[in-house]
Amino acid sequence: MKGKRIVSLLLAGVVAGSILVASTTTAERVVAQTPMEAATEYFQAYIAKDVEGMMFYSEDTNYLDEKSREEGYVKDLKTNPTTGYEIVESRQTNKDEVQLYVVQKYAGQDYEQSPPLPYKIFKSENGWKVLVEPLEINTVTGEVTKGTPIHAWQYTDH
Repeated sequence: MKGKRIVSLLLAGVVAGSILVASTTTAERVVAQTPMEAATEYFQAYIAKDVEGMMFYSEDTNYLDEKSREEGYVKDLKTNPTTGYEIVESRQTNKDEVQLYVVQKYAGQDYEQSPPLPYKIFKSENGWKVLVEPLEINTVTGEVTKGTPIHAWQYTDH
């Protein structure tokens, strides 16, 4: 009987601790005050496989809604080889938009890094955000072009 009480208390402590960690993590997220802060927070969340952080610091045109976006991120991050990033170019397009070019570093791939990928950082009602748009990368030539949003992909069975 005494053993069951201890297990219940331990389980309650783990649940309470999880709730505390989750609320602390969410509470620590602050609205990005600068374009570089938004970019840094987004890419650090991406590398840490932190779906909530990625969603908080970005908008993504690949998905039709937040639910499919979250599901897509969770699925993608299970196989994501990205281990680092470097902002190689930054230029202000106007007072509410900055264009960045980011090289992503990979582990366990035939290629070590991406070519410079374009990202817009824009000022929203909720601070600065990273605009994530679909891109296609030709791994032979390094050419980066606009891609098809994930929600528009069509699959065919052969």
